[in-house]
This record gives sequence, C-alpha cells and structure tokens, in this order.
Amino acid sequence: MTARRILSMAVLMLLGLALGRAALFRFQEKERAIRAVCQEQLKKLGITREVAKAKYPTPEIKMVSAGCLLPGSTADVVVSGKFVPDTKFVFENDNVEVVKENLTATEYRATLKAAPGIGPQTADLQAISPVTAITTRSDRAATVGGKYEWTLDSGNGWKIVARSPADKACPTKPSAQDTYEMAFYRKGEANPFEKRTATLYFSVHDSTNYHFVISQEDPKTKAGMDDFATLMKKMGDPNLTGQQRDQLMKQMEKAQQQMQSEIAKMTDPSYAQKVQAQRQQFGCERVEIAAQAGVFKGQMRCADSVGARIALTGSVKLLGR
Repeated sequence: MTARRILSMAVLMLLGLALGRAALFRFQEKERAIRAVCQEQLKKLGITREVAKAKYPTPEIKMVSAGCLLPGSTADVVVSGKFVPDTKFVFENDNVEVVKENLTATEYRATLKAAPGIGPQTADLQAISPVTAITTRSDRAATVGGKYEWTLDSGNGWKIVARSPADKACPTKPSAQDTYEMAFYRKGEANPFEKRTATLYFSVHDSTNYHFVISQEDPKTKAGMDDFATLMKKMGDPNLTGQQRDQLMKQMEKAQQQMQSEIAKMTDPSYAQKVQAQRQQFGCERVEIAAQAGVFKGQMRCADSVGARIALTGSVKLLGR
C-alpha cells in the first residue's frame, strides 16, 4: 500500500469521525463530556466502580413537576428525589435551554427556556451521578405545549390545516401524544372536502421528528360517541338540579339516536363498498414532518390512487396557551 493511499484513508477516517461528532445533538455532547469527567474522577480516586457505588449510588427521581412551557418562554421544572452532591442533569432536547438550576440532596430545580418558533415537543431528563456515572431517566420531564395550527401544502395541490381543539390547555403533565382537528382543502376551495382527527407524536431522535397519525374512523360516528361520553360525564355531577338532569337526559337521548343511526348505516351491505371507495379517493393515514431551524418539510402517505409519498412543506403557528 502506497504512502499516498494510506494518507488518503487516514484523511477519510478523520473526516468520518468529524462528521460523526457533528451529527451529535448538543445534549449528547454534554452527556459525553459529563461521562468523561466521571471517568477521570474515578481514575483519580484509584478505586473500582463497584466500590465507588457505595458513595455515588443511583440517583432517585421520585416526582417531576413542570409549568406550562411555551415557545420562546421560560418555566420551572422541579425534580424531587435523592441526589448526591455534583449530580448532573441533562434535558434531551436542543430546543430546551437550562438558564438557571439549583441542586439539593432532595431536589433539583431548573428554569428552562424554549426556543422561539418551534412546535410542541418534549424533553426526557437524565440524572447522572458523579464518579460512577450511574444514570436515572425520566421520560417527558418537560413539555413545550400550547395551542397550535399547522398549515401544510402538499405536492398534489391540497392544503392541510391541523388545529388544536378549542378546549385544549397548555399541559403541565407531559404527554407522549397530542390530538388535533385536521381539515383537507382542494386548491381554490374555501370548504374542506374531508375532516379527520389526528394524533401528533414527537421524537427528538428521528429525522422526521413529527408524525401525525390520521384517524380512519368516520367523523360523524366519532362525534356522536364523544358527545354521548361528555353528557354521561356531566350527569355524574352531584350538584345538578332536577331540571338540569332532565335537560341532559333529552340531550343524551338525541345523541344516542344519532349514534344508532350511524351504526345502522354501517350494517348496510353497501357500506363496506362505500368505505373502500372513499379510501381509494382519500386514504390518508400518516403525515411525517422534519422540522429543522424553522423549516418544515415532509411527506404524506395516502391511498395509491392519491399518492403513497406526497411531498409537504409548511409551517406551525402558536395560537395561545
């Protein structure tokens, strides 16, 4: 092997390593740096990791409470548990910055700031003990929430608008998913030709970090069931007057009749054929979006006749708390 070839291979290897480092998230770089310090601490002590565990055990996270964190705003996260001095904490999301933190033996408190212009998302939390680097995790320790509107333009000329429900509140208890009302418009039309509910999932590690899963359930049937469930919940209020109960009973009867009517349609032999025809004309099941530096691109998966991978571009807007 020639010296020039060896040099070329070495350069390629170094370039590969550099690209690998560049591909890391900032929170991953922070975690690596903490673990490197732990190795140095253990080396200086001159003891094994097993021996060090007695003094630097596993961090204990008992409870995590968080305020409502909106894009561009700050909120506090309080983690109660049991921590040795110099325990380190890493929030796994580069769009969430720790601007202030404080640690005691029983509590870690951090003030977080969310980047402006981002969509709803979550951040897992790692607590890393010094010396041993023993780690405890808390999933979705912080959530960037609020009411949002997604506006997406598809390659086939459709416009898709997904909005948070009107009664949605900014969460203080993090969730893995979020429900939206999604409407589909053809080019030049003011009214949507299709409405569905969609569930939004977020993953910090995926290149397409947002995923809408579109419900295939008939919206009319689902609406009737939701109305009935809401009325049943209201009936459980012990403070209702007799007149209020009578009014709710009438509303429940009407909602039940609507449900029965929709169910009757489903038993019609032609219903399956109608559903299949609708799926061929629509059949959209999933939207995948990659959000990077305020740019939103992705694709939509629909029936073969519509498009298995329809390109999408768009934006997300915060509507309020």
